[in-house]
Amino acid sequence: MMCSPGHAQIENERDIIKNPVFYGKMNVRDFFHDSSDFAWEVDLVYRRQKNFDGSTIFSDPLRLSIRPWLSYNVTNLTRVSLSPLGIFHTAPRVPRGEDVRPGFEGYQREVRTTLQINKHAYFKRFNFTHRMRFESRWRDIDNPENRTQNFRFRYRIRLRTPLNTDYFYKNNTLYLSNYHEIHIQFGSDYGFNYFSQSRNYIGMGFRFWDWTRVELGYLHQYQVRGNVYEIDLLQGPMMYLYFDIVSKNKKNYNFLSF
Repeated sequence: MMCSPGHAQIENERDIIKNPVFYGKMNVRDFFHDSSDFAWEVDLVYRRQKNFDGSTIFSDPLRLSIRPWLSYNVTNLTRVSLSPLGIFHTAPRVPRGEDVRPGFEGYQREVRTTLQINKHAYFKRFNFTHRMRFESRWRDIDNPENRTQNFRFRYRIRLRTPLNTDYFYKNNTLYLSNYHEIHIQFGSDYGFNYFSQSRNYIGMGFRFWDWTRVELGYLHQYQVRGNVYEIDLLQGPMMYLYFDIVSKNKKNYNFLSF
């Protein structure tokens, strides 16, 4: 395939910057009552990163966020969710010495409004999930001079495969999880890296207490910087803790003690 001289120049100038990280996420969800199709949900994200001086992946902060949701089951396999206001505190990525800024310059507080659609499908024991997210992002809200607003669309396809049972939602199920997600951003306050992220994950999970799961896996993520020539390659372990339906867990476990 032929490419223009301009395109070839961009390819030659691209710089892949390795950024070892740890990603963690906890998600708690429950229906308002047994016969309701409405549910509440909260997700908490905690991320750390390795900095340029050769420390561990836990040495520097990267993100802390909390996002409440209200969801509605349109059918047994389709759920629509709305997060009116999520709060995100994000540190700059520091895989190189030149990325480090004095003091807290570069730290951002952000709020997001998010509409999400989850569509499940089954083929024998395989559980597929299509997830679409539409986000409105207000960045750097504490800095009026640099405050911006833009939109982002995210699409993720996920496959979960039970290993020791024939159904993902059975208790004591060991399963494989794999997903791929793309992030596309746009808006009047946004730059040129419209295709901003490509995120890939593979891991293993275990369901216990009926409706609680834990997963541990590996993240491989490309994240394009604002100049579109520098691309962060974020790699490292990712851990999930899910309380799918809190009220359905076995009553003899004090699982909310955390």
